[in-house]
Amino acid sequence: MRITILGTRGNVGRSAPKHVRHSGILVDGLLLLDLGEAAYLRYRPRHVFITHLHPDHAAFMTSRLRPNAKVYVPEATSRLPDAHILSRPIRVDSYRIVPVPTVHSHRARSVGYVVENHGRSFFYSSDMIRIEPQYHRRLGRLDLVITEGSYIRKGGLVRIDRDSGEYYGHAGIPDLVEFFRRFSRRIVIAHFGSWFYKDIDASIRRIESLGNGARVSAAHDGSIIDI
Repeated sequence: MRITILGTRGNVGRSAPKHVRHSGILVDGLLLLDLGEAAYLRYRPRHVFITHLHPDHAAFMTSRLRPNAKVYVPEATSRLPDAHILSRPIRVDSYRIVPVPTVHSHRARSVGYVVENHGRSFFYSSDMIRIEPQYHRRLGRLDLVITEGSYIRKGGLVRIDRDSGEYYGHAGIPDLVEFFRRFSRRIVIAHFGSWFYKDIDASIRRIESLGNGARVSAAHDGSIIDI
């Protein structure tokens, strides 16, 4: 599989030449995971899989964008009433797509996706705090994990909603690496928060130092990975 990381900027105003666009992962030119920018539809993906209905991952939430592709979402939205709600694994052409529920927002349901094809597999998490233990088996042994970089500090930023008692926010990169290295020896970080832009070279070095047995790297807009 050829994976192109189209955008690496989180939901922040700051950007740099190689870190301008919001979330989008293109797989073999056929599948698009997240649609953070309307421009990604120029690649003409056949299928679009949305992790959660926040505008930096689903641009149609704040525009009249109507993708000319089959769109899968974790929950219904009036913004795209024809989208398909995906809660269990499906097959698309030669690919098997496995949705994995994640904890991220108390207002929007979120999932990550395992993409399998010809004996290779990777997981794209998007924003998250954690994956509950009952879903760990859906990850299996992975060739690659692509996860978020909103916070570099351990613990990230996690809060509790007063009314529901539900957690929401983002894990820190050290927490995500510690978790995902059980499933893959290759972890790529994208979706960067404002901390990343203060000194990009230093930020990349900090990310790369977190491996502890895994290969951890920072993506940029247009990064290509073959697995």
